[in-house]
Amino acid sequence: MATQYTEGYQPNIFILFRSTNHVSIIMVTSRGPYSYEKKFNRISKQENVGGVSIGLKKIIERDGGTWICWGDGNADHLYQDENNNLYKIKRILLSPREKKGFYDDYSNSTLWPLFHYFREKIEHDSAAYGQYKQVNKKFAEVIKNTATSDDIIWVHDYQLSLVPYYLKELGVKNKLIFTWHIPWVSSEFYTMLPERVEIVKSISLCNSITFHTPKYRTNFIHSYDRIIGYDRALERKTFTFPLGIDYQSFSHEQKDLKKRPFENKKIIFSIDRLDYTKGLVERVHAIETFIKKYPEFSEKFVYLMIVTPSRIGVKEYDKLKERLEMSIGRINGLYGNLNWVPIVYMYRKINSDILKTYYSWGDIALITPMKDGLNLVSMEYVAVSKKGILILSEFAGVSEYLKGSIKTNPNSDDDVSDKIAMAMRMPDSEILRRLKSMKEFLKKHDDRWWANKILATLVKN
Repeated sequence: MATQYTEGYQPNIFILFRSTNHVSIIMVTSRGPYSYEKKFNRISKQENVGGVSIGLKKIIERDGGTWICWGDGNADHLYQDENNNLYKIKRILLSPREKKGFYDDYSNSTLWPLFHYFREKIEHDSAAYGQYKQVNKKFAEVIKNTATSDDIIWVHDYQLSLVPYYLKELGVKNKLIFTWHIPWVSSEFYTMLPERVEIVKSISLCNSITFHTPKYRTNFIHSYDRIIGYDRALERKTFTFPLGIDYQSFSHEQKDLKKRPFENKKIIFSIDRLDYTKGLVERVHAIETFIKKYPEFSEKFVYLMIVTPSRIGVKEYDKLKERLEMSIGRINGLYGNLNWVPIVYMYRKINSDILKTYYSWGDIALITPMKDGLNLVSMEYVAVSKKGILILSEFAGVSEYLKGSIKTNPNSDDDVSDKIAMAMRMPDSEILRRLKSMKEFLKKHDDRWWANKILATLVKN
């Protein structure tokens, strides 16, 4: 069996690895750390939201290298090759047809629902897969033309699963890491994918393959065994390391905080991207169940629900937004009054400083995705909070690590509402005990720890 996730913290592995061998990292992701948008003849730089992007950005800012990504901003063609004095960025430009096939139709309409167990939402189009292959090959060609012989190539996530195959086809001999950030489903479920052989074989070509939980790693190995056959070498180069956050940045004492709203009320807080995997409508229904089941808490809480825009203009996501907002409006109309609105809803992008303020306000964080590869929001909340309670879906990957959270089944309105009541009644001593244990874990297993552990696997492979 491969060496797995351990408690040992080795803070200098990455630094020693680079200084000894004079290597640098080529970070490869679908979307980059930021993009450029042109509006009314003005160009603005916009940070790309998403926990993984933020985590990788912290790593490459500290250690340098080159970030290869898709230039999806409408002005990114003006900044195709960029040096921001911390690291270089090479942006790959896609035609509208390539973008639709690669991103909209295959990555997000085939792979995303499949790897989150949403069978009824899986669509398949062989032409879209053709575009997916073409874009993955484009990435591989840019990597080949960028990498020196000593560079480590680190490819991320489901959008780029065929990049390792094309790199090998192009004769690239660099050390390859592949990190899979979303869940890997059971082998039985994975076999539904028509391209099951090509994808699992491509990923298996890497020197190191990492997942966020032991279950995802096991499912990947079982999928390979079922489709290709048993390979002991594959077990030796697959690992489990949960992505950490920049704990010091989030836990740092904030100054000039805005005055906390909703005095004398508990604030239940959440922030999610608009996506059906996040369980947004289900969570709102659970809030309604909580109101009906526990009338003693009426007017004693406010649910502050923030949803960030995602895939604007995609019909299914527009319908999800409409359903969500209709449910919120119905509940507020039924149960609210002149002095109390149960759900305060915001649909907008939130910058990191404001988000930290919201985290600090939250007495209870209600993070209940139907399925999630890890969930960095819950980690960030714990790092910022001074006396908060985390209610966490048992189907979020991070639930395996944040033992102090209150676990819940997001499929059950009753269970979620019961866990909210449990949190509302929890004594301060128990809240602080749980929070302390989670903070200790996050401090020890931060983003630097994660990068060090993954890069250290290359010494053995």
